[in-house]
Amino acid sequence: MRLSAFLLFAATLIASPVLAQTMSDDLTPPPRFLAKDLAASCESGEGSPLLAGCQRYLQGAVAMYELIVADGKELTWFCAPHEAPAGLLQQQYVEWARDNADQMELDAMQAVRMALADAFPCQE
Repeated sequence: MRLSAFLLFAATLIASPVLAQTMSDDLTPPPRFLAKDLAASCESGEGSPLLAGCQRYLQGAVAMYELIVADGKELTWFCAPHEAPAGLLQQQYVEWARDNADQMELDAMQAVRMALADAFPCQE
């Protein structure tokens, strides 16, 4: 029992500097996620984890927008069909990215807003 307690204590002492280093590294901001990064993910092969990530990113953007509008904010950036299929969002983003190669250095979320505004304009 004493030996296992000592080993646990020793392991904690050894791991502490490693954990401290890992924790400080986590404070570094991630690299920017650009329109071109999202486009590359959206153009990856069927069944690819990158493609799934693209579709989830786009669905998340639409869902967050819908939540903001439902909260009473008057935004008319885009009017995507409610619960639009992920494949449709992906197709619209890829087409927009191909037509707007000069916009690929934008943050991905800004590009998504622009792409969906082009694909799904709101009726005024």
